[in-house]
Amino acid sequence: MRFYTEGVTMAPMAGVTDTAFRRICRRLGATCLVTEMVTAAGLSRKSVKTKQLLRFHPEEQPLGVQLFGAKPEDFARASALLSPLDFKFIDINAGCPVKRVLRSGSGSALLGDIPRLMKIVKVTADNTHLPVTLKIRLGLTPENPVPVEIGAMAADAGARALAVHGRYRTDFFSGEVKLEEMRQITENSTIPVIANGDSTSVEAANRMKEATGASGLLIGRGAWGNPWIFRGLTGGASKPAPGELLETVMEQLSMMMEYVPEPYVFHIFRGHMVQYFRGFRGAAEIRKRAVSAETLEEIKEIAADADRAMHEEEDDK
Repeated sequence: MRFYTEGVTMAPMAGVTDTAFRRICRRLGATCLVTEMVTAAGLSRKSVKTKQLLRFHPEEQPLGVQLFGAKPEDFARASALLSPLDFKFIDINAGCPVKRVLRSGSGSALLGDIPRLMKIVKVTADNTHLPVTLKIRLGLTPENPVPVEIGAMAADAGARALAVHGRYRTDFFSGEVKLEEMRQITENSTIPVIANGDSTSVEAANRMKEATGASGLLIGRGAWGNPWIFRGLTGGASKPAPGELLETVMEQLSMMMEYVPEPYVFHIFRGHMVQYFRGFRGAAEIRKRAVSAETLEEIKEIAADADRAMHEEEDDK
């Protein structure tokens, strides 16, 4: 589990971290990957849509699978079904702040019922040979924080590691992470703690890790459009070299085209391009072109222009 507990892991993001993007992140230095959120209830019902989220390539290993849900019995069935598959661990999501997830009693809603959350951890661990990990936020609100001993509680229930996003549910993704609260959880934990949130740069991620005492990092939004952050955090260059933006964009699209039909794949990929094409002169105009791209040739031309513009600006500095 050191690839997760002491490494730099790509965090699950619904609708973003599909198998193609995960492979890009792995190639660029992520030590571990995790699937998009998979519903425990859907998996136990063996729904086709849920099974599609479990699709992965051997190149992605080591790969964990993240479950979300509200009922312990769903987690028990889901973990048993996942056991024969080639995942390295099962992660329980108790951190998602999205309202539609909360309405079902899932995600960070579980932080309002710690006994139920610990029961979910226990039944998941009891029904699989795979290591079980837990991802949380600091609590529902600043007035309702999780116990600082939650790491020890999770360990007693069978968890092997704890990932902490340094915001409350009501913060959503706004404001800075609360480093002191994260540090208190780390200091009281009997299992490794992985820090998450505000990792928008190599420097910010390293500051968070040092300030909290966490053993590893979980990078989500900071990697969308910037998978080179993983390379930077593992000792390499944190920015793409000339030609590398074009190469990476086309490589990811090519992998997506293996399982998403045209022209739908181009429509989905627009969201990724909007993230890739930022932070250089002329980026706004390039993004306007990207959101209306309809063909492979168009996307290649736009990506080439973005690559050129990015490095022309660097040459001017």
